[in-house]
Amino acid sequence: MQKFSTPEYITITYRDDLQMLVARWLRPATPAETREGYHFILRAGLNFKCPFWLLDGRRRLPADAETTKWGLFDFFPQLSGQMGQRVCISQLLSPTYQQATDSMPVFQQLESTPQTYQMRRFNDEAQAVDWLRQCQQHTLQPSCQVQGTAQVQW
Repeated sequence: MQKFSTPEYITITYRDDLQMLVARWLRPATPAETREGYHFILRAGLNFKCPFWLLDGRRRLPADAETTKWGLFDFFPQLSGQMGQRVCISQLLSPTYQQATDSMPVFQQLESTPQTYQMRRFNDEAQAVDWLRQCQQHTLQPSCQVQGTAQVQW
């Protein structure tokens, strides 16, 4: 494991054994901290040349509407250009946080249409890691299918 230098509200580790970046929010974050945290995650992804990200937001509260819009329509769509390849993001959320995102039509819309990044939301860490592992195995194939989720378009 290799740790990446971060502020106190987030840890970012590159897991050599899993070949994925693991970012864990350690407390609720302000909108500014959320944006800054995502920029730290991107820098770590670039540093480790790793497009497979497990983002643990179980300790973080849902972002406000403006920050959510920024992430979904500004930050995430530009990741493939920055990284030079499609980024797969597995978001690990508390059941309450996941339920809140499930009730937002924008998440279903983005997950059901091709994007420059691939994102799925989970509240079980093993499932979140399994999805990323399957995406790793299929990066050279046209798509990967994970039981219980929609087809991942590459």
